Amino acid sequence: MSLDNLSNSQACSGIALRHANLDDAEFIHELVNDPLWKLHIGDRNIHSIKDAQQFIKSGPLTSYQRHGFGMYIVELQSKTQGPNRAIGLCGLLQREFLLHPDIGYAILPEFRGKGFTLSACQLVLKQAKLQFKLELVYAIISPANLASVNLIEKLGFAYIKTITHDESESLLYQKIL
Repeated sequence: MSLDNLSNSQACSGIALRHANLDDAEFIHELVNDPLWKLHIGDRNIHSIKDAQQFIKSGPLTSYQRHGFGMYIVELQSKTQGPNRAIGLCGLLQREFLLHPDIGYAILPEFRGKGFTLSACQLVLKQAKLQFKLELVYAIISPANLASVNLIEKLGFAYIKTITHDESESLLYQKIL
């Protein structure tokens, strides 16, 4: 099952997922410089479109090649046949310090609290199980990010423990698929 098949089967959610590409650099630049991204995910030092293109190359594009999955662009599907609008990222990350992939997501401020992140995460988890045959997925959350804690728990993740990585503490959750 391809990423496109999963997204198209969930058209009623109003979003689609697609692979990132270098044309997404302006959007990525905007997203990673959002104050909540910097607070909860971290400053990636992306100060230009060129920096954003490098982020796409070394992040999502490398992950697609290496693992078959990565972070996907979350698009709001156009109701008028115009172009879809990129509103966030959602996908799977395989971190060196974790045995299993973890789910990651971020959405532009004006689209928060509308159910788009929940829908995107549900699509990613469906893909994790059906396409990648994963049995377990982690989530890593900043303790101060109560919105993410609520979202992950709504998705059925269970708290495991607090871990330290990148010199900060994070909550580790897991979901058996």
